[in-house]
Amino acid sequence: VNTTTAAALTAITSSSFPKYIMSEKAAQKTGPREVATSEEQVVATLTKQLGVDEAIVSRIFSAGMAHAERSSKRRKLATDEEEAKGSCNSTSSGFPFTPSVTIEQLRAELSDFAKERDWDQFHQPRNLALAMVGEVGELCECFQWKGEVPEGLPGWSEKERTHISQELADVFLYLLRLSDKCHVDLSKAALDKLALNAAKYPAALVRGSSKKYNEYKATARAGPAAAQEESK
Repeated sequence: VNTTTAAALTAITSSSFPKYIMSEKAAQKTGPREVATSEEQVVATLTKQLGVDEAIVSRIFSAGMAHAERSSKRRKLATDEEEAKGSCNSTSSGFPFTPSVTIEQLRAELSDFAKERDWDQFHQPRNLALAMVGEVGELCECFQWKGEVPEGLPGWSEKERTHISQELADVFLYLLRLSDKCHVDLSKAALDKLALNAAKYPAALVRGSSKKYNEYKATARAGPAAAQEESK
């Protein structure tokens, strides 16, 4: 993806999706034909504003719409489950994190922690970034000489699990502190990046493949038939 396309991706995912993702109530009042017409108008407007090929804008917009809708459904399911059971579990498969702790709570607590110790004076972005790199190195040492490690770390001792949890926490806390000092809303940035990646890596095109987006770019231009042929 060149600079122009990247700019289009950013503009589309950051400004267009929140305005045009329909709520369930709106969807009940609007038929498929009206929805399609609305999306076509959005694509046409973005194509004109960004000066990007309409086919690229359409593909990016469709992928981002699909991603945003899935994310919205997951968040709604999580909210419904929390209200019903008094707790919120992950709505996707995988290991669930503690739902009662938010990134904003951690950011505020970490900020207070630094201020109480007068460490703010040392927490310039560059210092934090370099400190985080050091912690990443310590995290990597946990896996040194172990070969490929299966999910869940089977066979690891409780001492090893405690060690890796502490190293992961160090990396995460430095990342959170760095985001705070750079005035980057990490939660929003992560969601925006997921939407961007959804557009760069359409599921139907890259499923089961570890290729980078520029390796299948030519296939994408050739259309779905070429993509299916390559996946065989």
